[in-house]
Amino acid sequence: MASVTVTLVDKYVYSNYTLGYVLPTIHYKYSPINYILTYSQLVFPLDYILVLLLVFYIACCTVNGIRRIGIWFFWIQMFEVIPGRTMPQGLLLLSAFFSYAMIASNQLMLVAMPTYSTYGSQHYMVPENGTMVVKPCDNHAPAGECQLTQVASIITRFTIHANLYGAIVTYLVSAFVVTYVAGMLVAAVKRKRSVLEKAVGDRQAEDDPLLNL
Repeated sequence: MASVTVTLVDKYVYSNYTLGYVLPTIHYKYSPINYILTYSQLVFPLDYILVLLLVFYIACCTVNGIRRIGIWFFWIQMFEVIPGRTMPQGLLLLSAFFSYAMIASNQLMLVAMPTYSTYGSQHYMVPENGTMVVKPCDNHAPAGECQLTQVASIITRFTIHANLYGAIVTYLVSAFVVTYVAGMLVAAVKRKRSVLEKAVGDRQAEDDPLLNL
């Protein structure tokens, strides 16, 4: 979340709606995930392992979130996701939502780790003090030394020609960050019910004739 926030601040300060909030140059380069993945390339294949773990974590969180809240259409609960007892239609919708979440994660990766998502594990050489120094690719690399990844190339070109899309994505990611922070504050302040309180509440619900209608 810290990495996403750093990139969002960079977008709002150094880009604008006309450009679709595309960053010509990344100014705040020290977002945690971006920094770790960019410089973990020096130890092959550490960066690939970290990306694999990150994608696996996002996938597990997505499935667990859907399992906990179920499948809803606005305020109407359509299906519950229960291991071994989920309806076939619910499994189809679960698969569709999971696919959409993985597609959306491509866009989120460009926000969370812009340098690594844009150039991957590419390097270039630059002379310093009479010697050639190898550096990870970034926006400061000489022209022709580094190539954009396919995901970065497709999303960046589309965003430049359809700046409304880039603006909407940036605003939605900003709303996600605000919601996440608000949820953390509520969870930290709200007192959890003890096991005894839960048992008493469930017992009262069973004894209340109006709730059992």
